[in-house]
Amino acid sequence: MLDWLRNLGLAEGFSAQSPAMDSVLSWSHILMLILFVGWGAFFIYTLIRFRQKKNPKADPVGVTNHYSTYAEAGVAVFEILLLIIFSFPVWASRVDEIPDRSETEIIRVVGQQFKWNIHYPGDDGVFGRTLPELIDDQGLNFIGFDKDDEAGQDDIIPTQGHLHLPVNKDIILEISTRDVIHSFAIPVMRVKQDAIPGIRIPTWFTPTKTGSWEIACAQLCGNSHYEMKGYVHVHTPRGYEAYMQTLAIVRDVDDYDYTFEAESTLSKAIDSLRKDDPDKAEDLTFLALSQAEEAKLEKEASGDEDDDDWGEEW
Repeated sequence: MLDWLRNLGLAEGFSAQSPAMDSVLSWSHILMLILFVGWGAFFIYTLIRFRQKKNPKADPVGVTNHYSTYAEAGVAVFEILLLIIFSFPVWASRVDEIPDRSETEIIRVVGQQFKWNIHYPGDDGVFGRTLPELIDDQGLNFIGFDKDDEAGQDDIIPTQGHLHLPVNKDIILEISTRDVIHSFAIPVMRVKQDAIPGIRIPTWFTPTKTGSWEIACAQLCGNSHYEMKGYVHVHTPRGYEAYMQTLAIVRDVDDYDYTFEAESTLSKAIDSLRKDDPDKAEDLTFLALSQAEEAKLEKEASGDEDDDDWGEEW
């Protein structure tokens, strides 16, 4: 069944959870096919059994036996058994088996019309404070990040719509939204979670292949819904660490005049991931890291003060 779905266009899954999700998808199609054939056969039977030629006059009495009642009860019992035996265990496996948070990468994703904002906690593993009243789109503070909060001094907020992950490591995404309902979806990872205003909902998965793929919004969210897409970039473990270290230095330098070379090299690393060349991407990321470190030293030597344009370029 799964091979048949592949032939119909089902993309290969690149997360550890993909086989289980594809199995559920296959069984769902099988059950729907059984229902379609069963109800289709019943419909054809009724057309033949109660055709006008055989029943020229309406029968005001109708069916006098209780077979239909038994059939309805049987269908209800069958559906209840499906829920108990099939649906509930599958759902419980997704809800109850969340990885240990101390051994995962925890990242916040905040939706807005019509972008995805990504928020990393930094080296301390603690997210800085975010407040709705601090949201300032003109100042590029899209999530209301409080840059005066001590816990957030090492937080990293990359360019909108770009989610960076390490391969073969458990990921927990905390999904939320600052406006309307959205639905965060990475089809090749078999990940989809609604983003509900006022609620931060965790979802988890484990990427198993390096590369770059599209993030979509699977919920109609306004007249520019088509624009609400992003990209997930899955790095090698070493490449991911170097990438995040580079972003941290770019954040600290906070001056594109010094970091443009490092940022340009990071873009080339992403291009290599898109071309399925993770080794080259890793090499370019380490090159960007060295360029960022040189930029930091250069700025410190120049004595330039921060322009306080936090978050404008990276």
